[in-house]
Amino acid sequence: MRKKYICILAAVIGFCSLSGCGSSAKKTEEREQVSIGVVTKSRSSEYWLSVCDGMRDAAEKYHADVVILSPDSETEEKVQENMICDLLKTDIQALAVSPINSYECEDYVNSAREKGISVYAYDTPIEDSDTPYIGIDNEKLGYELGEQLAKALDHKGKIGVIAGDFKQAGHRMRVAGFEKYMEKEPGITIEMVRNGYSNMRVSQKDVDEILVKYPDLNGIMTTSAVTALGLSEAIEEREISIVSVDTQEDALKAVQDGRIVALGAQSGYQIGYETIKYIVKDLEGEETEEDEILDSQVLTKENIDIFMKDDKYSQS
Repeated sequence: MRKKYICILAAVIGFCSLSGCGSSAKKTEEREQVSIGVVTKSRSSEYWLSVCDGMRDAAEKYHADVVILSPDSETEEKVQENMICDLLKTDIQALAVSPINSYECEDYVNSAREKGISVYAYDTPIEDSDTPYIGIDNEKLGYELGEQLAKALDHKGKIGVIAGDFKQAGHRMRVAGFEKYMEKEPGITIEMVRNGYSNMRVSQKDVDEILVKYPDLNGIMTTSAVTALGLSEAIEEREISIVSVDTQEDALKAVQDGRIVALGAQSGYQIGYETIKYIVKDLEGEETEEDEILDSQVLTKENIDIFMKDDKYSQS
């Protein structure tokens, strides 16, 4: 099991600096520490706990003071905005945000820059401002998941998409890539696309409604593993192939068990770690790319065991 650190502080400016999540910063005599404020999308899933693990470890290695604030869930857009405003009142050099709404960020980005605070997006891009992004190529991964689902269905059948909120650019891009691939598959039709399930389990009621309306579905793509896991439980008596994204432990097990056909490997730990590393390098004047696009791969029964054995970001 990965280490699980609680990545939340109250949205009250009485917090202290942290090196990642849940531990005080270690001071270093060698160089001045970089001060970074981070806002996640949620604290309610293994994925986000893993992101915080990565940030904690990178903060310790790269001598950064990191304060992390987390809404309870990915539906709390206003809470996230308030947390960002709180951080901008503190003495930070950089702000890293995984936006709940990728298209309503301009005001706080401009406010931060007016204060001399550098802004970065991680996990999910900021779309209405020119901001460096640290994360995977979501459209490419969606395309590759389409390829795997088509293969599992022998290139014929009816499929659906259950996605996170399209206000989050990452979910929108995954679906765009998936749909782009399916244009190559004349034997497969996309019967429905639903969105609004950002890191949320699909209720049995929703699943029953979908299966009544679309009784002949052969496959479903989801844009987060939490959604896929809930879906796999709800349809366990139906032969419906599922593909999804994220590498939390229970999702990896579901690939091993065959409950998920293919899983896009987005490591929360890696994204957290590489975000802090990128920001420290950038603030210290080291050369960085405009964006930091992290490697991803599609996991299936054929390669899942090798991945779990070799994954350098797995934490014990």
